[in-house]
Amino acid sequence: MPRSALRLFAALSAALALSVSLAACGDSPKKDTAVPAADGRPDLSGVTLTLGDQANGLQTLLTAAGTLKGAPYKVKWAEFQGAAPLFQAMQSGQVDTGTAADLPTLQAISGGLKIKLVAAATSNGAGTAIIARPGSPVKTVQDLKGKDVVVSSAKGSIAEYLLAKVLTDAGLKYSDVHVQYLLPTAAQAAFNAGKIQTWATFGIYQDIAVQKGARIVVDGRDGRTSGVGFISAAQSSVADPARKAAIADFLNRLSAAYTWTTAHADEYAHVFSQKNGVPADVARTVVSQGASALQPVSPDITAKVQGVSDLMHRIGSLPTGVQVAGTADTSLYPHSPAK
Repeated sequence: MPRSALRLFAALSAALALSVSLAACGDSPKKDTAVPAADGRPDLSGVTLTLGDQANGLQTLLTAAGTLKGAPYKVKWAEFQGAAPLFQAMQSGQVDTGTAADLPTLQAISGGLKIKLVAAATSNGAGTAIIARPGSPVKTVQDLKGKDVVVSSAKGSIAEYLLAKVLTDAGLKYSDVHVQYLLPTAAQAAFNAGKIQTWATFGIYQDIAVQKGARIVVDGRDGRTSGVGFISAAQSSVADPARKAAIADFLNRLSAAYTWTTAHADEYAHVFSQKNGVPADVARTVVSQGASALQPVSPDITAKVQGVSDLMHRIGSLPTGVQVAGTADTSLYPHSPAK
C-alpha cells in the first residue's frame, strides 16, 4: 500500500473510531451530589461512572469475575479500539477512567490531558510485539532498516515504544525505518490482505495474527518494554468527592477481579473467547499475557516508567517530558471499600 494511502487510511480510521466511541459514551459525566451516610461515607447511589476500556479488556475481566455485582453506584462502559481515542474522550469529559499502557498514557499527559495515575498493573511484556507476515524477509530487528513498519494504534502507543527501544538497542535510529500509524482493526485488515508486511501491535490483535501464521520478530519481554499499564482518572472526576469515592471502590473491585483470575484462568479465558468472538487458544494466550494483580502507583513503578518517558522525549515522540511521579494519586488505591 502506498504511504500516502496509508496516511489517508489512518486518518479516516481514527475519525470513524472516535465518532463511534464518543457516541457510545453518551452525555458527559455530571457532578454527583452525594449525601453522607450515617458513618460519614458518601451515598453513591446517584453516581454513574463511565469507564473507558480497550477491546473489552476490563469489561470482560470484571464480567467473568463478577466483582462489580452489588456496587453502590451505576457503571457505564465506553469501548475504544486504542488508547488515543479513549484519551480524546477523557479530554472532552466523556469518560471518568481509562486503561492504557505506559507510553499512551504519557503521550496524553505530555499533550496536556489532565489525568491522575491511580493504579497500575504489570505484565512480562509478551503482549506487545513486532510481527511479520509469513515469508517476509524481516527476521531480526536489523532487517527492519529501510522498511515500512505500521504501528498500532497511534503515535505514542506501547507498540511504538517497543519499536523505538529495539532499534536503539540494535544501534539503529528511529529514522532508519518508515513508520505509519493505523488503528488496530484497520491494520489487521491490511496485514491479512498482504498490504503491509511488518506490524508493531499488541494484545488480541497480535495473538490473532500469530494464530494465523504471522511470525514474531521481537516482543516486549526481557525489559524491552516496562510491562506497566495504568488506570488513570480524569482530574475533574477525582476532584468530585462522590465520584472519587466510587472510583476508589471500583479499583478495589478490579483488584478482586485480578485475584479471581489467578485461580480461574480457564474460566476467564472461556468468557474472553465468548465475549470477544475469538478462538479458545487465542483467548488463553491473551489471558496468559495479561497482568495478574492491581498495584499501587509506587515509586518503583514511576521510576520504571520514567525511563520510557525519557527515551521517547529524547527521540521526539513525546512533545514534552513527563515527570511521572508527579502525576500519581495514591489516595484512591488501595482504599477502604465503599459501603
